[in-house]
Amino acid sequence: MKTSLLTLLGIVAGFVATAQTQWKPTTASVSFRIKNAGLAVNGTFGGFQGQLLFDPANPEKSVLIASVDAKAVDTGIGLRNDHLRKKEYLDVASFPRVTLKSTRITAKGNGMYTGAFELSLKGVTRPVSFPFTFTNGTFDGGFIIDRRDFGVGKNSLIMGDEVTITIHVQSVPVPAVAEAK
Repeated sequence: MKTSLLTLLGIVAGFVATAQTQWKPTTASVSFRIKNAGLAVNGTFGGFQGQLLFDPANPEKSVLIASVDAKAVDTGIGLRNDHLRKKEYLDVASFPRVTLKSTRITAKGNGMYTGAFELSLKGVTRPVSFPFTFTNGTFDGGFIIDRRDFGVGKNSLIMGDEVTITIHVQSVPVPAVAEAK
């Protein structure tokens, strides 16, 4: 009985030691900026969904997965939004979600982290790495991609290649989820 109790306590302690806090998104914004004809075009994506398992003390064990609805692209101009949904750009009929999934999170100190992620956009998955902050349940970060790496649009003299993406997620903790060893 004594050995069984010690074994059980060891297993429970192992689960507690690797537990990650699950964060439930309460509000989120995913925005982008690109140059077109020399002017900055700003837009957003709606339909945010996230699975956020994150412990600031053990970020290397974290799992951050977020996605947005590609069809919910919004630049404030309906005709432009419709154009961006077409096959040449986002191809929302074939690829309805844009997904970002962590592969490694590293602490930099003072609530700052560096994340290595896989970005899946229009059927292409590429690595992206960027700094982000986490403070009181709020994740803030951003990165730049080359739209051509994901087959979004063709070579263009008037449309910029670099797209700046900014992510802001406010979340609240939910009961801890234990990670199996």
